[in-house]
Amino acid sequence: MKTILIKINTQNIDETKIQQAKQFILNHECVAMPTETVYGLAANAFSPQAISRIFEAKGRPSDNPLIVHISDEAMLLDCIDQEITLEIRTIMNAFWPGPLTLVFKKSHRIPDVVSAGLPTVGIRMPNHPIALALIKASCVPLAAPSANISGKPSPTKASHVYDDLNGKIAAIIEADQSHIGVESTVLDVSTSPFTVLRKGGISIEQLQMIDADIKYDDALVNNISTPKSPGQKYKHYAPSKPMLLLEGSLENQLAYLKTISMDDILLISVDEIIQNINVPHYFSLGSRHDFEKAMNGLFEILRESEFLSISSLIVTAFEDYGLGATLNDRLRKAASEKINL
Repeated sequence: MKTILIKINTQNIDETKIQQAKQFILNHECVAMPTETVYGLAANAFSPQAISRIFEAKGRPSDNPLIVHISDEAMLLDCIDQEITLEIRTIMNAFWPGPLTLVFKKSHRIPDVVSAGLPTVGIRMPNHPIALALIKASCVPLAAPSANISGKPSPTKASHVYDDLNGKIAAIIEADQSHIGVESTVLDVSTSPFTVLRKGGISIEQLQMIDADIKYDDALVNNISTPKSPGQKYKHYAPSKPMLLLEGSLENQLAYLKTISMDDILLISVDEIIQNINVPHYFSLGSRHDFEKAMNGLFEILRESEFLSISSLIVTAFEDYGLGATLNDRLRKAASEKINL
């Protein structure tokens, strides 16, 4: 299959190019589209034929459910079989469009292959003009997991998608880099109390400002046989080279790093550590408290490490609150070894 590149200016969207991408969607093909979180691999959520192409292109396990992307509430109502309560609407009004996926009881229109046989489906309204334009033009919701080979770092640029999926999908929309840089938070609103199934671009503290009873789902701590959400069961975001994650206080992380040879190791850390150690290969994710900057650069540097003359990576964990908890979640899933200092 020849993969077509469709270049679209985010600030001045060419409707003819949206229509070009739409035709692939209506022909049950896959199109990689930019979103504010990461690039997604989009296909018609109502078409089992199209959904099967997502799983085939990514090499994704069939028991890993997909998130469905919508452009308006009418599309949401087509996908769910559940009342939108005042509590749910308050959350939608606060965070949609944006990096929050809500898990509802699904309607009969959502094929079981989308939900991995579960009675629920994750729905998100992305905050990206190209994604919204493509969904609206297609007149169907789009299932869109991250547009990468399953298990690899998620793509934040069209070039990352091309590296992974060229020849495997119909088209890639080439636009700006995703500005958030990690996937959406997943919140289950199909039962009460509401629970966070996956940490992402919205912190649990932000959600608890709307509903103080929101908590983490047990699956974020304990293994489960069938994931309710992407990111719960399988190893994700991993570079091909071994990666050690250092957890613990910044002082303990720095003390440990000063005891080992770093000649052929890439250190991915924060300014407060890098400025106090002499290592030949390093990448700074910014200040230890600038979680947004770190999220924006994390997946990109994990991908770039593939091309560096190093044997392995060492990454230092963040303080485990706010969006730091999201960063740590991604690092723990990517790491081949962990040390708690």
